[in-house]
Amino acid sequence: MPPPFRSSLRVVSKPLGCLLALLVAFSPPVQAQEEVHVFLDSTAQVIRGFGAANIVGWRPDMTSAEIETAFGTEEGQLGFSIMRLRIPPQQNQWGLNLPSAQAAHAMGVTVIASPWSPPASMKTNNSLVRGRLREDSYADYAAYLDDFNTYMNDNGVPLYAVSIQNEPDVEVTYESCDWNGEEVRKFMAENAGAINTNVIAPESFQFRRNVSDPMLNDPDALANVDIVGGHIYGGGLAPYPLAQEKGKEVWMTEHLVLDINLAANIGTATEIQNVMKAGMSAYIWWYIVRFYGPISDGEMGGYAKGEITKRGYAMSQFSRFIRPGYMRVHTDDTASNVSVTAYKDDSRVVIVAINDGAASEDVQFTLDGSMDGLFSRYVTSETQNVERMDDIALSGHAFTATLGPRSVTTFVSDATVLSDENTDELPTAYQLLQNYPNPFASATTIGYAIPHASNVTLEVFDVMGRKVATLVDGMVPAGSHQTSFNAAALSAGVYIYQLSANGSVQTQRMTVVK
Repeated sequence: MPPPFRSSLRVVSKPLGCLLALLVAFSPPVQAQEEVHVFLDSTAQVIRGFGAANIVGWRPDMTSAEIETAFGTEEGQLGFSIMRLRIPPQQNQWGLNLPSAQAAHAMGVTVIASPWSPPASMKTNNSLVRGRLREDSYADYAAYLDDFNTYMNDNGVPLYAVSIQNEPDVEVTYESCDWNGEEVRKFMAENAGAINTNVIAPESFQFRRNVSDPMLNDPDALANVDIVGGHIYGGGLAPYPLAQEKGKEVWMTEHLVLDINLAANIGTATEIQNVMKAGMSAYIWWYIVRFYGPISDGEMGGYAKGEITKRGYAMSQFSRFIRPGYMRVHTDDTASNVSVTAYKDDSRVVIVAINDGAASEDVQFTLDGSMDGLFSRYVTSETQNVERMDDIALSGHAFTATLGPRSVTTFVSDATVLSDENTDELPTAYQLLQNYPNPFASATTIGYAIPHASNVTLEVFDVMGRKVATLVDGMVPAGSHQTSFNAAALSAGVYIYQLSANGSVQTQRMTVVK
């Protein structure tokens, strides 16, 4: 440790140059201000939500108060938007899921379900532990999963998605079933189409690509994959280019950390940040109610049963403010201790900044192409639990904030903060416009309007119904858009172009002349 500054003043017998050198050496360093750019017109993945699991039977069901705490969005609530259930292998246990799932669905929560094992009678070892699904039971198992989906739907809980297997690639001594990549591929290609809701696969223990790549590289299997799910126990927290290339959403569907100290709790927020940066659309913790979870069961950790833990508050810095349907936008953050992600919907921008260092950090946030407005501020730290701080005003499309040590700060805009190309009033309906010019010889422009961020497909067909071009295929933010179409290689004639978005399908005709 260097001597205190005043000690250097006593070195009066030294030459002036030496004294100045000592003064410089012993002066405290000046902390440089970090800068973060938020690119509002550069979108990444759609966000489906944040949540955790409620496995009734293995743990007690949630109380009404715990359900309100978990899924409410007011102060002192977590704002979770996803509940994960277990599909019991015994049909007479399906009803255990209903009370809390019905309550959550009534609050607008997305409900998904995962099986840990098929019924024992369908497996090679006739046991709920380990073994494999017999190939001659594939169709029966798909019917079993669809029957569970129908049962939940008939009882007021429409499932958003059903998984085919929890962690097929890890050897355990509890309820489980072993699958390899080829078995997943075959089931997805030949049987998963019978499950009448979105299908999640393969929920690998570590997003192991040898389990999921085969289904993504098989067109028949790919057609039945809606969500590529996986866990991040010791690995797998990384972008998945193949899944993104195939147009599939990636969800992180389970993780837990037993450590409950402050660094680990803030570390969970950092983990969510990294999951978002990896292009995943959802983050789902393990048990909602547990001593190491977001709501305490009162068994350990110094919290009363039903009380939000520090980990819960850190998680809610995302879940309360970033709601399903938001889009993540790209950011440029290079600070050593600060991590930033940003999100937007049709009218708001949310920025989450995490300082995992031991000292405060001053950060300037610049919103490229934004409008002026106010940002409210919420902080979780060692002494704060989503505490509302003073609002911050944009000045010249930027604002500066001090991020406390080991803290999570969420900034929420008070009004519309959109890129320059989207500052006009947003459209109120999906609309496909007539191309211009029309007729045309080689190139034309097609305009379309999207009232909400949506998965959009814009395709061109000949009069025989054969697809000749795909112009747009992916998530598109709300607003008015244009795309160019080059028909130089096409023959003269009439062509149909079709816009598909969020259940809306519209077509127009255009004419190519030579």
